[in-house]
Amino acid sequence: MKRICWAVVATLLLCGCRPVEQYETAHGEPAALTQYFGRPLLVSYYAPWCAPCQRELPLLQAMVMEHDLQVLLVSYDADNQAALLEQAATLPSELTLVRPLPGKALPYPAPSALPTSYLLNASGELQETITGEISPHKAEALTATMLTPLPRPEPWATFSSRQ
Repeated sequence: MKRICWAVVATLLLCGCRPVEQYETAHGEPAALTQYFGRPLLVSYYAPWCAPCQRELPLLQAMVMEHDLQVLLVSYDADNQAALLEQAATLPSELTLVRPLPGKALPYPAPSALPTSYLLNASGELQETITGEISPHKAEALTATMLTPLPRPEPWATFSSRQ
């Protein structure tokens, strides 16, 4: 009986370790922000009719190609997988386009204007919100921020002399 209980507990724990999917890719596969943890991520909302969104695409593509940074495009208005696939077909292959799944919690608010981008740190926490088109100067600043390693805690900060 104990073995059955342990098997049930182990199964529940393993199922609970599965990432919470917040997005759907253009190929219909689920995606989660946890896939990007460990490195900063720039989440940029996009629509094909948004002229500033179109103008910033080459900068976002350069961030990925030249610096191997993580950039995720989120469709603002693709309400189904077919519309998402149609939008993705017009984008550079280096940029991943997803759509948010209804009712899924995200670590940032829904954008009120386009383009809007969210810089998430390596732990997936919101670090900065960028409303409006990303300029070349802002792209350089984001690249520098995303390439800067997190400081390591000093040994004396983690250990106390009273231990």
